[in-house]
Amino acid sequence: MRIARRALIGFMAAGFLAAATLTNSHAQQAPATLLIRGATVIDGIADAPIRDRSILIEGNTIRGLLPANADAPAGALVIDLTGKFIIPGLFDSHVHWDPFMGELLVNHGVTSILALDNLPKALRTRSQAAHDLPRLFHTGARPQFNPNSSDADISQTIRNWLQSEPDMAWFPQYTTRFSRAYKFAAEEAHKAGFLVFSHTDHAPDAVRDGIDILEHVWGYAEALMSFDELKGFQDGKMLTWATRLNDWGKLDAWMADAIRAGVYMNPTMNYEWGGVSRRSPQRELEDYRVISNPDLVYFPRNMSDSILARNRQIKNFSSRYDSMPWVAKLPAQDRTEFVAGYDNVREFNKRWVAAGGKIQAGTDIITGGVPGLALHHEMEMLVESGLTPMQALKAATSWSAEILEGKNKARGDAKIGSIRAGNFADLVVVSADPLSDISNSKKIERVMKDGRWVELGYHPEYFTFTQRPRSLAAATFAPTISAIEPSKVMEGSQNVRVVLEGSGFMMTSLVRVNGVSVKTKFLGPRRLEFEMPASAIERAGPNPYFAPGPTQSAAPIGDRAVSVHVFNPPPEGGTSNTVHQLVLPK
Repeated sequence: MRIARRALIGFMAAGFLAAATLTNSHAQQAPATLLIRGATVIDGIADAPIRDRSILIEGNTIRGLLPANADAPAGALVIDLTGKFIIPGLFDSHVHWDPFMGELLVNHGVTSILALDNLPKALRTRSQAAHDLPRLFHTGARPQFNPNSSDADISQTIRNWLQSEPDMAWFPQYTTRFSRAYKFAAEEAHKAGFLVFSHTDHAPDAVRDGIDILEHVWGYAEALMSFDELKGFQDGKMLTWATRLNDWGKLDAWMADAIRAGVYMNPTMNYEWGGVSRRSPQRELEDYRVISNPDLVYFPRNMSDSILARNRQIKNFSSRYDSMPWVAKLPAQDRTEFVAGYDNVREFNKRWVAAGGKIQAGTDIITGGVPGLALHHEMEMLVESGLTPMQALKAATSWSAEILEGKNKARGDAKIGSIRAGNFADLVVVSADPLSDISNSKKIERVMKDGRWVELGYHPEYFTFTQRPRSLAAATFAPTISAIEPSKVMEGSQNVRVVLEGSGFMMTSLVRVNGVSVKTKFLGPRRLEFEMPASAIERAGPNPYFAPGPTQSAAPIGDRAVSVHVFNPPPEGGTSNTVHQLVLPK
């Protein structure tokens, strides 16, 4: 009894202290009952906004939409938000979770995420009510199997995976070699009530074998390639897969098959194609404004630099360039090809939704942009694809939330992603109509999570990295030089063209001679070319091992050697090893 009383007193004291420290009216504990009047409601379900309803909230739950003039329940707090627009809390369905992301996500109205990771149960439990975290759903430990795995091994793998209490299955990349094992694993996941999400090298076959959510679009382009084209693509000889996404007769039929099977598309547009979007300069500025906030001191510099660069880069799969070449540095013909590929992907997204399919606005963060803000950018790019603003909002709310309901809704209602009775009270209040301009979704005035208004803003103490932050996917790294040609030159030579061989060379790589940068020509990820400055090789001596005079001995020992290294500028980047070019005396 004494222990129970002390626990109760401690709990009450903690509650009083917490209440005393909340000075922001938006962050204060909501009353037991709240009625929000006047706002236009976009519930994430209907195809039109709702202009004549009030939202009734009890505790952390939406109780329903009442007539606009309905009397408030006894004891309810009434808030008039006339002129504002209310959308459901946003759901990012494609996140590579990092603990520093929490505040950023919630500040941008992202109240739930699906982490492609195995998150601790205590963290997931705390996130349901915490105001500095979105609701964390996860895929659990990724089931590992291969084409040779037996049915018994796969069944055991799925049983082991279920112990992590997943919300969805994230499988290894589908290839035709995986067909038997993948199909059996998908059946096992479906029996347990879960949907399956993964990359695929052949989307129609993956749909046949049980995939439910297609991660990226390229699996349809690969399915259209001939054997030789596919091998060329896999060998890095094709600039972009997206130019092969052009047989609309086959694609329409394949899309119809997938949509009948209830398959979703997760195209990650901002990550892969943001650099060729007409709005990329505006998005770069928006990213910078967030990242430069002085209270976001914990945002890793290597990540922020990479995210800003993404707005000027394009995702590349060929061996012709590095993984994320700069769009402005591409030859005109290659840039045109990338833009044509982007147009194909936009057309694909448009046709998918026009045929009745559902898209999930997943971002692939952190690679895909600034956590939280990236989801708004993804919605913008879906509208650029031809979706309506309402469809783009559904992609970031109710359509994405459906994945939590499992196969054939075996896991029940998601309780997020829409404004309807029984759902969690996760809401975003914006000051302008997102249906007239999807960019208005960023004009956030209030965020409600779990029935309480969130105190918007950032806190420098929110997170501390105790080890070096990870690099982004396809980040720049330090190059390596393996050879220099010519390795020897005669003193006084002019116009000497030098080729470096190695790896990790980029379109922005700089050769430095004796520490000084020189104009560099990018020949490919393994070759750079530059002109050796005549001043660096004008003399082979003096020889430092002998005093000057009649006994001067010009020998190989002591002849000048010019140092050469390559510098990859930020984001990330680094300096290569140093090689030397020998300067021979005449």
